[in-house]
Amino acid sequence: MSFDIDDEDREHYYRQYGRPQKDKGNGLPTIASLRRSRILPYALIVLVLLLLLYLFSGRRDAAVDWHRFAYSVYATDAHSLCNAILIFESLKKLGSRADKVLLYPQQWDATVHSKTDRSSQLLKMARDKYKVTLYPVQVLGENGATQPPGGLNAESTWDTSITKLLAFDLVYYDRVVHLDSDLTLLKNLDHLFLLPKTQIAMPRAYWSDVPIRSNDQAQPWPLTSLLMVLEPSRVELKYMLEMLTSWRIDANFTSGKRYDMDLLNYRFGSSALMLPQRPYGLLTAEFRRPSYDHATYLGQPEALAKWDAQKVIDEAYLVHFSDWPLPKPWTMWPAEGLAEIQPNCTDGGSTCTERRIWKGLYEDFRLRRRDICKILSVPAPKWDTWKADHGAS
Repeated sequence: MSFDIDDEDREHYYRQYGRPQKDKGNGLPTIASLRRSRILPYALIVLVLLLLLYLFSGRRDAAVDWHRFAYSVYATDAHSLCNAILIFESLKKLGSRADKVLLYPQQWDATVHSKTDRSSQLLKMARDKYKVTLYPVQVLGENGATQPPGGLNAESTWDTSITKLLAFDLVYYDRVVHLDSDLTLLKNLDHLFLLPKTQIAMPRAYWSDVPIRSNDQAQPWPLTSLLMVLEPSRVELKYMLEMLTSWRIDANFTSGKRYDMDLLNYRFGSSALMLPQRPYGLLTAEFRRPSYDHATYLGQPEALAKWDAQKVIDEAYLVHFSDWPLPKPWTMWPAEGLAEIQPNCTDGGSTCTERRIWKGLYEDFRLRRRDICKILSVPAPKWDTWKADHGAS
């Protein structure tokens, strides 16, 4: 018995189900059809893997409640208030997921009373545009509670820097990253919230005087408070403020002013988790050092320290403006001061990388200050007078 399909049945089958494709001359399935049959399983596998990765990353992100964390910045005058706004703008631009908190003088408010009420305008901007939590505080100085300084052209000082310690009062958060406002933020710092548990993490002030060496070890450089990763604690805050009071009445501590760094080093100098200054504590002054004098920042012996200015700025998370006695970036440069302080061209003047980066940081800060805060720079002081007033003449 034969089960062959006659031509009429075959044609009927083809009309109903389609005619199979064959290579010309050999009756085999086409290469294209084979490729399609192989690609489909691989495509399905890739799609499944992508779905698993998406679901895994979603669960991982969901495991971190970013509202338990906050960035804090403090402002005690018009300059630092604008600087804080620039930090918040950078946090937004860099995609930070943590909350943002501004510590500001309780004498201020966010109700704009007139077109010249710049502080209120900036507070309102922080709250409404950058979703910052406004946290009014009593401004603190070395002698305790004090008044916020004056207007736009008043010089900022360190006298109220102890106010930053009030970041320890933010007990509604598990961890706070506190930033000084006289810096430029270059990269997202959210990963610092996930550091191992510690009361505080800070970089060291690598630019300080060379540590005094004993017979068997070097004295560590002091901590710097330009960046603090801290666990809020009102007990710690109370302890440090009480220590400041005891210093004021103790004759052994009257030789000079005491600032936030003194308190923090006294309390945490031997227990803080160290953040590497490279890349978390770069100063603008680093670009003014001779090419052979970067071993301390790079954390390497001089023989191994290979300085590459462009690589350093590319890897840095922030840059702190510090070029004493040159004024801070919200004050215009005196021409004589710029000529005296600016970096030398170590490459013979062909590209002047250090100078280009250094000037670019200042110019970027001033432009953002003008465009975001709508505040012009403070006029340049007379250089000789400025140096004399700041003990640099």
